[in-house]
Amino acid sequence: MKKLLIIILVVWNFSNLTAQNFNQLDEFLETLYKNHKMMGNLTISKDGNTIYNKSVGYQVINGKESIPITDASKFRIGSITKTFTAVMIFQLIDEGKLKLEQPLSKYFPQIPGSESITIASMLNHSSGLFNIAQDENFNEEIETTREQMLSKISSHQLNFEVGEKHEYSNTNYVLLGYILEDVEKAPYSQILETRIVKTLNLKNTFFGSAINTTNNECLSYYYDDNDGSLHEANQAILTIPGGAGGIVSNPSDLVIFLNGLFQGKLMSEKSFNVMTTINDEFGSGILSAKKNGMTIYAHNGTIDFFRSMYIYILDLDIAIALNTNALDYGLMPIMFNAIAAIKGEDLNMPSFKSAVLSESELNQYIGVYESDELPFNLVFESDGKVLKGAPEGSDMKVLKAINPDEFALESLGVTLIFNLEAKTLLFNQAGEAPKTLTKIK
Repeated sequence: MKKLLIIILVVWNFSNLTAQNFNQLDEFLETLYKNHKMMGNLTISKDGNTIYNKSVGYQVINGKESIPITDASKFRIGSITKTFTAVMIFQLIDEGKLKLEQPLSKYFPQIPGSESITIASMLNHSSGLFNIAQDENFNEEIETTREQMLSKISSHQLNFEVGEKHEYSNTNYVLLGYILEDVEKAPYSQILETRIVKTLNLKNTFFGSAINTTNNECLSYYYDDNDGSLHEANQAILTIPGGAGGIVSNPSDLVIFLNGLFQGKLMSEKSFNVMTTINDEFGSGILSAKKNGMTIYAHNGTIDFFRSMYIYILDLDIAIALNTNALDYGLMPIMFNAIAAIKGEDLNMPSFKSAVLSESELNQYIGVYESDELPFNLVFESDGKVLKGAPEGSDMKVLKAINPDEFALESLGVTLIFNLEAKTLLFNQAGEAPKTLTKIK
């Protein structure tokens, strides 16, 4: 998530919000759906008012009885749940029921290092707690009790000393969800309903259970790699991720939630300032960074085959929320195109063409390219079958050959056009002005 936020900041420049290009955004989302790349809903609000809402695909696929996605469809939102959990923890702090400096040992002394782990360090992922989702025996589809989860968590030592660094861990928010329940002596679902849903009059947000399709709840699907057909995915048992990933919501409610949060409707100013205090781009239940003097906040979520993301641009009071129940495309290029549409710019429209190049053809593109317009060099290499590329020092990504000399990284909405004779490269992304790089070796 952190790397995605950095890439957003490279390309954002809100110099003009007077004209918008939502017709092309409609076309883009419909193109994704028709090419077996996405089903879901995208909603945008400005100054608390919805200015865009678009759905594509189906919440349930069942032949002639298939149900289209609408603005009332509900999606599992995965780790976006963490923002809700953080809000409710800060509400308890405001009420004097919790303190940021309280040790985890007060609640779960059996967990290694709990004497030095605090509520604050769990909120901002600096606790060092092992990410339970990476346990080799972790399976969200197998019924697991709270006691069993605590036993799994307690079997792992800290990954690093508390406060040494920030490292994303679902364990932090699983435990914060348990602490909420212990302090309030109520289930997470009831606490969520009382503290956020009723406060903001949310219509489609609740703690989930087995998917109920008669309640406008979406099933999630995955695309077949061979023919693009859709297959229903298995369902996680949401009490397992709990406060780390168990909420169901939709984009219409998420933009209301974001507006309520940033308008001060959910916690004290003091707690809000703590929540949005950023260290190494980690806040508490939220990520943030600055670009051109503007502050943005974001989080994404994945559970089953649901994928979601929100962005809030503080200085412009713009909220963007995306929920999908089938996705074979990147979240980021969708968000990039939403941003381009808000700015009234042309969108980066995918072609979905592909080409097969020989080893000798691919080898022509190997090298390092630089530009004063980008804060990094781009490096390209080939294994004889595909071209790979990435910013220097980053993990290499497979690039899709569209035509000779033209490649794409669909997960980030990037297209690359090589000019072998001139030894240059044209870098295009999401409605931004193309950037020219020169080969240096």
